Amino acid sequence: MNIIECDFEFSGFDDQLVKAGTSVYLWNLCRQFQAAGHDVTCLTPAHGLLGQLRERHAVSTLDWRYTGTIPVRLDPVIWPDRAGQAEIPVAVTAHQASIEGVRIVFLSGGLLDEYTGSFYPPPELEGRSLGFLKPLVFQAAATRFLADTAAPGTVLHLHEPAFHYLILAALRGRGLVTVSTVQTNMPVSTAVYRPEVATLLSFLGGDPGVTAGLIDPPVPPGLRQFLPGVVAHEGRDYVSLLGLVARCADALDFLSQGQLDHALTQAGGPFEEHFAGSAARRELLARRDRLFVGGCAIGDEWLNLRRDEARRRRTLTSLGLDPALPAVYHNARYTVQHKGQQEMFRAIARLLGEGERFSALLHCLAPRPPADPDMDLLASRYPDRVRIVTGPMTQAELIEWALASDLCLFPSKFEMDTFLMAMGEAMAAGAVPIATAQQGMRHFRHASDPGDPAATGLALPRSFRINDPVLTDALCAGLRRMLRMMRTEPGQFQVLRDRAVAVARQFSWQQTADRFTEVFAAAIKLSADRGSERGRNGEDK
Repeated sequence: MNIIECDFEFSGFDDQLVKAGTSVYLWNLCRQFQAAGHDVTCLTPAHGLLGQLRERHAVSTLDWRYTGTIPVRLDPVIWPDRAGQAEIPVAVTAHQASIEGVRIVFLSGGLLDEYTGSFYPPPELEGRSLGFLKPLVFQAAATRFLADTAAPGTVLHLHEPAFHYLILAALRGRGLVTVSTVQTNMPVSTAVYRPEVATLLSFLGGDPGVTAGLIDPPVPPGLRQFLPGVVAHEGRDYVSLLGLVARCADALDFLSQGQLDHALTQAGGPFEEHFAGSAARRELLARRDRLFVGGCAIGDEWLNLRRDEARRRRTLTSLGLDPALPAVYHNARYTVQHKGQQEMFRAIARLLGEGERFSALLHCLAPRPPADPDMDLLASRYPDRVRIVTGPMTQAELIEWALASDLCLFPSKFEMDTFLMAMGEAMAAGAVPIATAQQGMRHFRHASDPGDPAATGLALPRSFRINDPVLTDALCAGLRRMLRMMRTEPGQFQVLRDRAVAVARQFSWQQTADRFTEVFAAAIKLSADRGSERGRNGEDK
């Protein structure tokens, strides 16, 4: 197959450039496709990294260039100083490198080279700076590149709907087989400004009518507390982002069955009733034959690790920690509400203050050291018990931390996490999980009763609140419970550890790539079957 992977964040080929697990996921998938003999290209912004890339890899410039002005309609309520319109000049060039046989194309120029440290523009720029539109500029430039270079029949695999909805809609019906992967669960009310989408679709040669009928009912005021950072669009011309993507993709992929189930129902969450009347649910249910679970996996380097007490002692001693104490581990990008890190910092500080004896190894990856009073207090008050790293860590370093740990903490909130690779990695290294019972993570089999015959660890209640004291209390109780089990029931704890290792090591990238190959083949067939109908009606039924 000829496969193009398109992602706003593709840096998993370099530990020092990784911003989140999604880019590691894609790099592992690309390597498997390449090893299986497929022709694989990844398309991504350069993010101002061409200079660094040239120092480590052979980078060449392609004979393709896109110059012009991108017209963007802006919501005047959010952008009052722009009179509802922006004209963004672009001069984009394309560059390529081959890394382990995977061809990576970097689009460079203007906004595409901004925000090198984070890749993403800060959210507070919305309404204030056109730099906020970097992801939209990438979508427009990527659409032009793909329209100019991608052969008919190519599988175009796009990641994270918020960063590719325009690409999907603009290239709809142009001979490419499109597969969208939902890597994280968006808030149920996530929407995009319809005039903006319609204007850009016309500009890029797509059908602006594809947005028809996708306006959702207003989110009830009582539910807004469960939507951190999401703007309410009542009375304004916004369309459902997930509904638009579901309508335009030949196949819509999810990383786990629990994530797909949640996407279809929102069951047990605060939006279950509201979601029943949403455009996203209507579009998803109308296209059940296009919904797949391609899955996710654990990196091969994690699948055959062996715990060794001498190795554990060396790691903890080198960090200035007492190897006689249990150790807990956390590895995620720094996003305190999504990952439940605020509650985690507070729970660890409370327990240490109450005299519990354990060490904490916390990696919270951020583009720059965050100003976080909870994190700073934890590190400064317990320097002999806590190590926190906010910069990049290599895979080898993370493996040593995980192998030195007995428990791993993943108190994710808002059902934002799906497969959660870092949790699986820690389990594969022998760390027993304490994690929220998110539907997207249920495949890891942690349970509210760790004595359950199938349990790998302890499941905490789901959380949908900012600064959730209930989750903090649950973390404290859960840590106490599992630390007590280590001391008083070591045999039962070892059963959990062995089970955690066995469950996590089931998820290999070869198996995942094989499932995706099946997904792509099915999408090719579905696309062919619908081609004539799409041409007649101009819109899927």
